[in-house]
Amino acid sequence: MQVHSPSIFIFFMVTASSYELGKDVVKKKIKNYGKADTKSKIAIKKDAIQYNDESIQPYEDEQKSLQEGMKKLNEKEQDLVMK
Repeated sequence: MQVHSPSIFIFFMVTASSYELGKDVVKKKIKNYGKADTKSKIAIKKDAIQYNDESIQPYEDEQKSLQEGMKKLNEKEQDLVMK
């Protein structure tokens, strides 16, 4: 390739460099977007798990209470059978 003037050569070099820089910027933005999207999805899932845990807790407490009541009833039944 024959260079006719230094300014045209410089123009091509700057254009090529800016194209490469542009590709790098786009790649970084895509990578950052992916990270942000993943972090967002993780946060949403953590919130859902925490909400479910909080909504399950009253049922677990009720189950424990019912189990204790059943245990007391069984003990009373055994006492009545022994008498």
